[in-house]
Amino acid sequence: MNDDTTQAPESAKPPLARRADFALGTVTVRPSLRIVEGPGGSIKAEPRVMQVLVALADARGSVLSRDDLLQQCWDGRIVGDDAINRAVAELRRVAAAAAVGFEVETVPRVGFRLTGIDWNAVEAEQAPGGKRHALSRRLAIGAGGGALALAGLGSAFWLESRRDAVDDLVEQGKLLRANGFPKDREKARDLFRQAIARDPGRADAWGWLAVTQTNLTAEREAAQRALTLDPREPNARTVLALQRRDLDGWNRLEDVLLDILSDAPGNAEALAILTIFYQGLGRCRESLHLNERAIAVEPFEPSHQARRALKHWIFGNPVEAMRVIDHARGLWPHNSATWNARMVITAFSGRGDAALAQLDDKTNRPTNLAEPSLRSWRAIARASATREPADLARAEAVCTQTAPLSPGLAANAIMAMSYLGRLDSAFDVASGLFEMRGKLVQRPAPSSFRDFYSEPGWGRSQFLFIPATSALRADARFPAMCQRTGHLAYWRARNIWPDPFVRGAIDPAKFG
Repeated sequence: MNDDTTQAPESAKPPLARRADFALGTVTVRPSLRIVEGPGGSIKAEPRVMQVLVALADARGSVLSRDDLLQQCWDGRIVGDDAINRAVAELRRVAAAAAVGFEVETVPRVGFRLTGIDWNAVEAEQAPGGKRHALSRRLAIGAGGGALALAGLGSAFWLESRRDAVDDLVEQGKLLRANGFPKDREKARDLFRQAIARDPGRADAWGWLAVTQTNLTAEREAAQRALTLDPREPNARTVLALQRRDLDGWNRLEDVLLDILSDAPGNAEALAILTIFYQGLGRCRESLHLNERAIAVEPFEPSHQARRALKHWIFGNPVEAMRVIDHARGLWPHNSATWNARMVITAFSGRGDAALAQLDDKTNRPTNLAEPSLRSWRAIARASATREPADLARAEAVCTQTAPLSPGLAANAIMAMSYLGRLDSAFDVASGLFEMRGKLVQRPAPSSFRDFYSEPGWGRSQFLFIPATSALRADARFPAMCQRTGHLAYWRARNIWPDPFVRGAIDPAKFG
């Protein structure tokens, strides 16, 4: 016997065209017209955004997982996390524009739900004989109500057209930003500004502007503006988490980045920062995995590809490392990240002659390399190529002389001194870089000396767990240095230690 009471599957729910209007808190939702009417006005939503709103409203405050949303709003089709994140972000923007009075809450690692609604009151309004929302009643009666409805629709269509234009600006900016060319990054920043000028309420545009800014104050201001519009905007949260890194500590930074990625698994900025963070703690395998996720999002971002080449080298695949980095250099011949990665791989794997040839190739050399950087690399490459005592001594002298000028030159010196067997100098430079003590502390350099290696990110420890510094890690002084820098405290607190092949003198049984 047929059972007519069997519930239809979620994906078989009525399409928007057949959904009745309903009240939701202080607003009226009209699925068939894709309109949300609230105190802030009538806002037209994209079809997918309206489907998400209807699904969350039907859940009556319960949490819907990403799989639930895929089933109900995408008919079970497999789409990227970015599609869900964008729909939720757009729903939040629509809600803010209409002043709806409810919020779309992200439940980390679970899903989404609507909050700020009295669901008992909603059910009472929708029951037979229940009161309808006053706004809906006014719009439903009289010629004046009809005129108001038409005006609202006209406003909605204008808003939709404006939103489409803003969407195009944001998407173009994202593509330009991921190209890796400085001028394209500037163009991307201008496009995000244009998007904001058209729609100041776009949290995602403010977030993207934050990650393309060139100074900390501008970054912070854009990020804070984004978060006033959407407290979960991922780029803004990533920017502020990085700025607070040394204020809040490593554990807090990691927790925030993981929370961001639970909301936005495809956020390239958070993936890139966590990639470097884990590499600097010897968690090379996790760093490799995260970098591959970043590449899946931004395949033509040269920094991701430079790190991919370095990962091949770290994991003992030098041929693959050179294949990747040489192809990347062909795509971005003047990019500093790819140029540096190739110098590191060749100079510290017995290919000093190749490193010297790269230095001599002025046509394809980055323009933002100052004289001390070129001088130190040339001394390192020559010592690597010849291993002659005079060249080793010169490399040591040049590296210790230039190391205090910038974090990047100090990092290069530590790698070089470890690789060339000058461990005392390697530890001296490390003390100056990480602990600001000893004779080789960092000091302000003349403006003419500032270049790619002057970026403060070079002052982190990602280079401590690569092949060039294996002798440094094996030295008995390494655990004490890690104690002073905070590495041991992190490993103990997390009970997660460096990958075995890069531990060197770090013995979890002894130091745990």
